Amino acid sequence: MNFAESVFLWLALLFIPLTAGFLWWTWKLKQAAARRFVRARLFAQLTVGVSHPRQIFKRVLMGTGLVLALFAMAGPRWGYHEQETVSSGLDILVCIDVSRSMLADDTKPNRLTRAKLAAYDLMAVARTERLGVVAFAGDAFLQCPLTLDDEAFRQSIESLDTDIIPNQGTAIGSALREAMHAFDKESHGSRAIVIISDGEDQETGATEIAEQAARDGIRIFTLGVGTTTGTVLRIPDPYGNPVFVKDENGDAVKSKLEEGVLRKVADAGGGFYLPLQGRPTLKVLYDRGLEPLPRSRQKSGSQREWIERFQWPLGLAILLLAIEVVLPERAIRRSRDQVEVKGQATLDSQRNQK
Repeated sequence: MNFAESVFLWLALLFIPLTAGFLWWTWKLKQAAARRFVRARLFAQLTVGVSHPRQIFKRVLMGTGLVLALFAMAGPRWGYHEQETVSSGLDILVCIDVSRSMLADDTKPNRLTRAKLAAYDLMAVARTERLGVVAFAGDAFLQCPLTLDDEAFRQSIESLDTDIIPNQGTAIGSALREAMHAFDKESHGSRAIVIISDGEDQETGATEIAEQAARDGIRIFTLGVGTTTGTVLRIPDPYGNPVFVKDENGDAVKSKLEEGVLRKVADAGGGFYLPLQGRPTLKVLYDRGLEPLPRSRQKSGSQREWIERFQWPLGLAILLLAIEVVLPERAIRRSRDQVEVKGQATLDSQRNQK
């Protein structure tokens, strides 16, 4: 068994003692308030036939029903069936720059965060495509192989930071070589590489590698993140405080978007360049560049599909809450004479105590 939204499961576990304490407190408060504002004889008449066990039972029903409702919201799942996954025939490798210059905040909150959001936006529009991730700085490595699993792709993007590659710098050529090698032998459809970077390439030869990729049938598109005016680069120190990055002369390093490099790589790879300006940019990239590429639907293996079982705890919760509503607090009906006898007996008892 697993849960689609485990946070609701923890809320349900936390809710059990809180609900028990709250219902007990409200019941005691109700009893105290009734005794304070109702005369003793009238109180005895009003509570004749009221069953304290039933009152407690009704509160148990209410609390249990609420806990089961939270349990249902957690999305319990058990049992599964294998579902065949089908790809549209388009494989896309997203190369994300994780060099320190991507921490520049000329694009809020910073360039790397904007690049991650762009990858999520691409996943949203390319629903039937296989996606993979290549992280690069001075070197490059395959962060996520081509997959139709959105969660695996998302987790790979989330784990990206500027510390995962020790060799700093920006080597777009290395990213292209790694992406070209990452296309597996089963990639019979169209192939594309999307580079998200500020373009501060410190390695020569990226254009030649892009031309080779185009000859191999791989289209290359580039997205520029940052501003052409740039900003002074600051990175957090071990205590989380921002400090300026300085060169060998002790001067603060200024980082800016180098669109020229990204345009040349995209042109050599048979694609085009776009400045990253939010979600519409990815929609334009997909509609104009990726979606028109030829497709051939093909099987891509199987995926485990869990069976949702939230209906059972939800149905039981509704049943318990319905019983709590219709269940009376009075155990039996008593005649008016019995009520008066009990009330008079209570009054006589109080007078004797005086």
